[in-house]
Amino acid sequence: MCVFFNKLKNGIIQRQFNIQQEEGIDIVCKAYESFHLNKPPTPTLYLRDMLRLILKENSFHFNGKNYLQTHGTAMGTKMAVSFANIFMAAVETEIINSSHFKPLTWKRYIDDVFSLWNINKEEINLFIELANSYHPIIKFTAEISDTEITFLDTFVYKGERFKKESILDVRTHFKPTETSQYTHFTSCHPPGVRKGFIKGEALRLLRTNSSKATFEEDITQFKRRLRNRGYPDNLLENTLSEIKFSERMSALQNKQKTCIRILPFVTEYRRSVPNLKNILISKWHLIENQPLLREIYKEPPLLSYRKGRSLKDVLVRAKL
Repeated sequence: MCVFFNKLKNGIIQRQFNIQQEEGIDIVCKAYESFHLNKPPTPTLYLRDMLRLILKENSFHFNGKNYLQTHGTAMGTKMAVSFANIFMAAVETEIINSSHFKPLTWKRYIDDVFSLWNINKEEINLFIELANSYHPIIKFTAEISDTEITFLDTFVYKGERFKKESILDVRTHFKPTETSQYTHFTSCHPPGVRKGFIKGEALRLLRTNSSKATFEEDITQFKRRLRNRGYPDNLLENTLSEIKFSERMSALQNKQKTCIRILPFVTEYRRSVPNLKNILISKWHLIENQPLLREIYKEPPLLSYRKGRSLKDVLVRAKL
């Protein structure tokens, strides 16, 4: 999906494609050499062999027959997103360079592009025709509007600030099919997971709302949906009080992660032992009284829960 937005017109382009493996490999290898100024640390032929191994050895068994994937990448492959990103970067660069009409801005996230133009609808349609004729496996569709557009999980529109400062506003976009089926409060999850989910979603609402009014409106709806899923008011109020609209600019900045070396205490979460952290800390003096353990555990450990076996894990068996 590509999004076009400018002072006159905007629109969305959606693309569906299945990358030819050899063509994609060639583009990735060229990008690799270009990035390293034709002096790559690892010979390109090794990269090419590794890509072929990953892309061309995806076999699977279904309904009594064996299949080998011949196009595109397998779902779940770690290199799939990077492979598609590099491929599309090459394609979109060629399309833009060969077009008479140039976008003011072109920003892409995987297969979603937000673009600003200062041309009319007819000229945008000519660009779309050019884009559709450039590559046989890439096709575009478009929506065009002059006031608003959706991009990823945001709704971009011309608000009051656009009239005064030519600045676009955003607010959180929810799909019409959104049902808000959040994890129920009584679900078997550690308390920290519940709080982390609430805070993480509130931060997303903070980042995707440029207006305090729309942010507070979305937070109010978020609270209501969580109450419907059994979350108590005291947990909601205490957690959401940490997210303030006045701190939005800080939330939009990239933060440097600090490396803290704390030895984790890893176990499975069980609701029968809800106060495991308190138990661990209350008995910590027993560790400190042992010279060897005291040297290993110089600080109290970080309590970390790993995923336990679910009903699916018990019932389903993967055939290798």
